[in-house]
Amino acid sequence: MFTVGSCTVLYNPNESVLTNLNSYSNCVDVSVVVDNSDTKNEISQSLKNNSNFIYIDMDGNKGIAAALNKGIEYLNSKNIDFALTMDQDSLFPTKYYPNILKLVNKYKTDYSVIGLNFNQENGGLDEIIEAPYWITSGNFVNIDTFNRIGKFDERLFIDYVDIELGYKLFKSNLKICYLKNYSLKHEIGNPIEIHLFGKTYHAMNHSPIRYYYRYRNAYYLYHFVDKDFFRKEYFKEITINIIKMLMYEKNRKEKLSMIRKGIRDAKLKKLGKFYE
Repeated sequence: MFTVGSCTVLYNPNESVLTNLNSYSNCVDVSVVVDNSDTKNEISQSLKNNSNFIYIDMDGNKGIAAALNKGIEYLNSKNIDFALTMDQDSLFPTKYYPNILKLVNKYKTDYSVIGLNFNQENGGLDEIIEAPYWITSGNFVNIDTFNRIGKFDERLFIDYVDIELGYKLFKSNLKICYLKNYSLKHEIGNPIEIHLFGKTYHAMNHSPIRYYYRYRNAYYLYHFVDKDFFRKEYFKEITINIIKMLMYEKNRKEKLSMIRKGIRDAKLKKLGKFYE
């Protein structure tokens, strides 16, 4: 069998994060938490003092890519085979862990990243679905492959780091899949439900700074890295997502301003953390 270590990125964690961490920390061989918080609250302090976790302090927000790289670097130093990358707001389906591990073992030769579904019902056939990229949370990442292809791109800071990793795997002729019938409970932003023509859609309702990163990184990856690979996400941002933001979200003026700044910086190839 192989070894698994979890790597969870923290940012101003609340009480629910402890519940989420406990849904998988006892399942894995090593549980690493990497804290990106600028100011450490009581939850951060409790995890720092908890011997069940390896606590890594990033000394401020260095971005999710840098934090994940740091956590996986630690797991690699302990000769762990797979990193289970988790967001702090994801709840793992604990009772299905043995089944999930069997499937990871079954498919680990064919796939470098094996993810879980999210916000679906658990149980059913052991079906996998191939994908060009997948959300960061709930992924079993082959650490040896991860090191060989170049890790997460820290210049992107937060958004699109998962999609860019998929691109690196694609360029190396490696594959990603997810387990259709095993699912995380996962929060994505602060979505607004839209009911239209008998169907439910969502406006993601991100903060202005997140809109900066999303549009900067989407523009940069599409225009300067690979138009074919990043086309779908880029055009979704500049059409569907921006229309939903303008129609249904608040603070539109500030969000549009940050989108313009993001595209401006992308054109200049100015990446990294945003500073006014």
